[in-house]
Amino acid sequence: MQITKLNALILSIAGGTLLGLSFPFTGSLFPLVFISFAPLLIVNLIPTKTTKTPFFLRFSFNLIYFLIFNAITTWWIYNASEGGAYMAVICNSLLMTIPLMLTGLISRQLGENKGLLTFLVLWLSFEYGHYYWELSWPWLSLGHVFGNFPALIQWYEFSGVTGGSLWVLFANILVYLVIRNVWFKKESFGIQRPIILMLSLVLVLPILSSLFIYYRYDEQIDPVRVVVVQPNIDAYTEKFATPVQDQLNKIFDLAKNEVDSLTDIVICPETAIARGINEEQIEEASLIQSIKNFSSQHYNVPFLIGADTYKFFDTSNSLAAKYLPNHDRWVEGYNTALLIDPNLQTQIYHKAKAVLGAEKLPFLAWFPFLKKYAVELGGTSGMIGLGEEPMNFSSKGLFYAPLICYESVYGDYVSYFTARRADILCVITNDGWWGDTPGYKQHRMFSRIRAIENRRSIARSANTGISCLIDQKGNIIQELGWDEAGVIKADLNINKEITFFVRYGDVIGRISIFVALALMLYALTTYLKSRGVKAVN
Repeated sequence: MQITKLNALILSIAGGTLLGLSFPFTGSLFPLVFISFAPLLIVNLIPTKTTKTPFFLRFSFNLIYFLIFNAITTWWIYNASEGGAYMAVICNSLLMTIPLMLTGLISRQLGENKGLLTFLVLWLSFEYGHYYWELSWPWLSLGHVFGNFPALIQWYEFSGVTGGSLWVLFANILVYLVIRNVWFKKESFGIQRPIILMLSLVLVLPILSSLFIYYRYDEQIDPVRVVVVQPNIDAYTEKFATPVQDQLNKIFDLAKNEVDSLTDIVICPETAIARGINEEQIEEASLIQSIKNFSSQHYNVPFLIGADTYKFFDTSNSLAAKYLPNHDRWVEGYNTALLIDPNLQTQIYHKAKAVLGAEKLPFLAWFPFLKKYAVELGGTSGMIGLGEEPMNFSSKGLFYAPLICYESVYGDYVSYFTARRADILCVITNDGWWGDTPGYKQHRMFSRIRAIENRRSIARSANTGISCLIDQKGNIIQELGWDEAGVIKADLNINKEITFFVRYGDVIGRISIFVALALMLYALTTYLKSRGVKAVN
């Protein structure tokens, strides 16, 4: 029972292509995800006819698979940074090979059945770990594949995205077993009925349970009137060249006809105030005063708006701090959300989940010289100071979660805002760096998933699009398209209930790590025992 190198290569190319085409907006053919890993399992678990070291051969096939997948799904990073695109595709592909390489090694020690279990828990552990370490990039978690079909994933309120990844992996394992038994073990198709029945249940039961939840879930009527502004200011040619007051005036012109006495909040994009504001003097800043003046003339409605801000320190506050020799002080810049109310002190939140390359560089504590290689994106200088913990803005007895851009990708992190009493999740972003590509569409999709996980309505303001309003089931109520200026307004219902996912977090991911460690330890002891027996003999 072997495969040729040519067959392994074809399987790797085909599988990576299927997985890429299953992802939203690079194909959106989500059913393909349930068979896309089966070719890779064949490559890793069925021996290849070769006289060379099989380890490096499998590594090559795995890498080809993931290079194709990453290139298909995230090529659009190239529009913002050519080097960043190559680094993202290559580094993430290399990281994704690790669970598969370990799967092959462990299956040779513990047998194929335990190898398949290893594949399952190692991949889930990889996704879980990808949320929390220096090279964090959870954009391509498998559970995100279903983001455009919220009616199918209502149970994410219990499992989070990792539940979707488990669904995908389990189905692929069953598909692999059928292929292995029929094509490689030459068993009859008829005796695969138990596996096929199980595969059918694995595919159908989650969908049926989700539809049951979807059609039974009713939002309690407790409205917050939200106005979302999309100014459509070009990220490259206008945002950091046009006077900021002119940009604010455009926002005011768009908002003034939609704000009324029932409006609870106006939401504007990330870095809408694109000139650095000293936080120590924020109340006196002319741009802040301009917003307060507009607000006081329009029913005292508060503004949730993005800004570039900075603070001075007598010593280096973090690796993001820069020394100013003329002032003998250190300065640290932030990607900031502000809640500006004419009757209250301005509330400040600093972005905590920074974009690799554009806002942070990994491992600077060990390699500080890398700081000079940070990507320059307009007014973002490559390194920003990071917020310490989630905090909600409060206004008129309501709590708003100020999620800035990339933070909306992190399900666990978003849940912390909900656990701290967030009534509405507000996502402010500037996705214009990527142009009209799948990037901004995929980014909007994450908000739909966060709505389900948290059972919170979401207001999303994107500078160039897509701005939208999302209900607690992940449905888009209203939206503004790409590359258009405008305003949307709606009543979003608040919800005080806490979901299982918010209360307990990513249970599946944490369990997977423990099981994966146990299996690796078991495989290691088995290997050492076999070596000991051989040595004695």
